[in-house]
Amino acid sequence: MLRRFVLALILSLLATGIARAEARTYCAPDAANLVVYVDKTTPYDETDKRALIDGIGRLFESLVGGERFSLRTIAESFSASTSLLDACLPWCPAAGLFDSLFGSCNEGLVANDRKALRTRLVGQLRDLLDNFVELPNSEIVRTIATTLPVELRQGRPNHVYMFTDLIENSTYLPGKDFFGKKTPVLFARVAADGLVPSLTGVDVHVFGVGRGGNPADRHPLDQALLEKLTGFWTGYFAAAGASL
Repeated sequence: MLRRFVLALILSLLATGIARAEARTYCAPDAANLVVYVDKTTPYDETDKRALIDGIGRLFESLVGGERFSLRTIAESFSASTSLLDACLPWCPAAGLFDSLFGSCNEGLVANDRKALRTRLVGQLRDLLDNFVELPNSEIVRTIATTLPVELRQGRPNHVYMFTDLIENSTYLPGKDFFGKKTPVLFARVAADGLVPSLTGVDVHVFGVGRGGNPADRHPLDQALLEKLTGFWTGYFAAAGASL
């Protein structure tokens, strides 16, 4: 009788552990939130591809257990922005002897799940690099305004990384207006249209800036254009409460 009771208890604990493992999200409530945007509207040359792989690779390797990693696209319109990956880096919280024996988390499981997550990320990047196409538009302002607030996590450090040349050329804000109109005029327009989201305390980092958007000639931008570009986005994120 006692033997059957012990066996039933062990099977129950194992079943509970399996159920917990299946439900595990690995997200820690106070861990940082990293959101990565990749602009897919311009076919990248080898320099761009190396920068993309190196940058995102460094970000992923810098993650600690429980941190969220989200990968999204910047596309020809804000409605075409797609979530490619949304996961937290696997880890095991500190556990006692009982959890070590019967819990759903162990170092072997974590190592396998980390490897699986890295494989998913590599697959998404490979698919992006293999399928970049030249698109007539690149909509950054409305993509940020409509998708980034949803990606943020309250009460946690939020870090946003954007791989893009930051050149806005959309039906909402054509490139000729983006570069041709004075920055205060552009600010007034996006503010009036409700396109400056609340990003208080968010750190924004951009890599991939400084080259022209022509896939046949990714030449360095003239200094005047570069200053206009960085001036607009620095002001935009400052107005949203973020730092660039």
